[in-house]
Amino acid sequence: MLETARRDSEIATTAPTFVFVHGLTGNSFYWTPVVRELALLGHRSLPVDLPGHGLDASIPLSYQAQEIATFAAGPSAMAGITVQDNVAHVIEVVQSVRSHGPVILVGHSLGGITIGLVGNAIPEAIHRIVYLSAFCPSTPDAPSAMALSQTPEAVKDVPIPNPDHSLFLGMEPVSRGLIRFNLRSADPEALEDFRLTNMPEATLEQMLTVINFGMQPEDGAQTSFADARVEADTWGRIPHSYIRLTRDNVISAALTTKMIDDADRLTPDNPFDVHSLPAGHVGVVLQARELAAILDGLVG
Repeated sequence: MLETARRDSEIATTAPTFVFVHGLTGNSFYWTPVVRELALLGHRSLPVDLPGHGLDASIPLSYQAQEIATFAAGPSAMAGITVQDNVAHVIEVVQSVRSHGPVILVGHSLGGITIGLVGNAIPEAIHRIVYLSAFCPSTPDAPSAMALSQTPEAVKDVPIPNPDHSLFLGMEPVSRGLIRFNLRSADPEALEDFRLTNMPEATLEQMLTVINFGMQPEDGAQTSFADARVEADTWGRIPHSYIRLTRDNVISAALTTKMIDDADRLTPDNPFDVHSLPAGHVGVVLQARELAAILDGLVG
């Protein structure tokens, strides 16, 4: 007991490590600009690849060859990956990193589902939890990312994507547990639709660079539908911050406000610490220096 108390005291006085969890179809490479800027400020960072992501991703030959109908209809091991798999993976990472000092756990977009459940499971291991325009379900009425996406707030004051010109390959793969995109599309209207929704501040060239290095064409669907409500007596003990992206057309300003307000009602004595950045949902990495400055300010 004394040895554990001594170790926890030592951890509390050392520099924190930022652990980053990507969103839908993301990977650890997405965080490279932010890791660089944090390093220049003297901080350690560890971007995580969730199961089936990064160098563990599978890129089918049908996708590489742009045989899109074959790609959309094909099977994938990603369909079997559950939110519990993601949570177990991040818990293992956090517990390992914690031996070197406090952990600040950061989740982007759908990564908010994973970090919230990690917070439910091991609140004592997390110094602070940060939602970067990320899903944070906390109510019975909207317990999942998909349920939050279907609320009236989710579509308020954001452009509605044109289904006839979209990189998204439709709902049929979703019925098989997969979410698939044709990120190699050359359709100018589909690319422009994706840019306006995800990266309105970016040029086409910047967008292509981000999606080719920091995203992959498929992901499992189970995390989007999982009941992932945060819990007051565990997650609610962790200091938590929300970084709003004011040019975000994926998670709308109204939905962000709803999630923050709902969570604050759950933990009124530990409300969200809220910050803002004038960035788009995916394009936020183009403002890595500004994001790193906000994260640097959370250290303490």
